[in-house]
Amino acid sequence: MEGKKPQLIIIDTASGFLKQYEEDIIRRYSVNAEVQVITDPGYVDAYFSTEQDPDLMLIDEASYGDGSQFAGHSIRKIYLLVPEVEMKKTYPDNVTVLVEYMPGEEIFEKIDMALWATEVADPALSSEEEASAPKQTKVVAVYSPIGGCGKSLVCVALARKLKMLDQKVLLIGCDDTQSLSVYLPGENYASPELAEKLIHPDEDTYWTILQNIKTDVVSYLLPFEKSLGTMHIGLNEFDVLIRTLEEKQDFDFIVLDIGTNLSLEMTERLNKLKALVLLTEANVLANRKMQKLLKNSELLPKCQCMIVANEYQSDDTRILRDKVFGIISPYTSWEKALEDPVFYRLALALEENS
Repeated sequence: MEGKKPQLIIIDTASGFLKQYEEDIIRRYSVNAEVQVITDPGYVDAYFSTEQDPDLMLIDEASYGDGSQFAGHSIRKIYLLVPEVEMKKTYPDNVTVLVEYMPGEEIFEKIDMALWATEVADPALSSEEEASAPKQTKVVAVYSPIGGCGKSLVCVALARKLKMLDQKVLLIGCDDTQSLSVYLPGENYASPELAEKLIHPDEDTYWTILQNIKTDVVSYLLPFEKSLGTMHIGLNEFDVLIRTLEEKQDFDFIVLDIGTNLSLEMTERLNKLKALVLLTEANVLANRKMQKLLKNSELLPKCQCMIVANEYQSDDTRILRDKVFGIISPYTSWEKALEDPVFYRLALALEENS
């Protein structure tokens, strides 16, 4: 059915392992999925007395038994949590065995990879249609009116998730200090020749750009050692950069960190992009800045806009979940924040609309 939410069922009647994550599971998934949590053994039989067709079911070994009571139902994917893996035991093709007591974030990532894939399960193009479909580079920008709220981290995390979807991705820092560089390995910088080729483009501009693209987990354009203003690189030079890369179509996605400055001139350029990820925070100051931005609607681009809220610097200000695409939970380190499920859903949504 068109518009139907993915369905997630959690069953843990014996081990209690999943019970500790019940609140987090409901908080993370209830907005965009139908979530059913069952901890009463008697209710399992009652629930499955009628035909069920969930997209994903997480269940402990005692509740699963021999699996016979679930055989007559259309369950797309089952994660079976066991105390230890028995190599000689076999299971149906839709069952994946996971060892209990794995970290919670690993469970959430596995839920995402199984659950949100159902959102984009549209009929695939035929091989003939796929071959004839022109390849197009999609450009996505990440922006926020709030400084230090995690724009660069969102860029890196989104790029990594797009790569997990077999997309070729390039990261580019467009804010004056190229703050994206703090997440990149080493201290390598773009050559002065790149600035010259962007200011005065010629037949060698493309090759100069390629020479300044490196790959770690994902590909990225080397940052300049000095600020963009000092290098005389502005919107016109980035137009040259993006247009050149779009023409060559080496990448499926280009993710731009555009910082916190938004002008009418910038908005005109953003109108041409695939999407804008608008980042906010769960606090009073951020809320005021967002309200001010929304009142200046002429500054908002006409491309697809996806609002993401970061709870890291929250002061208990309530974020209306139906108004945002997703919410990034607080984390003790940026490495852990990179794995928040919201980024995988964001990548899936962008890929779906490609």
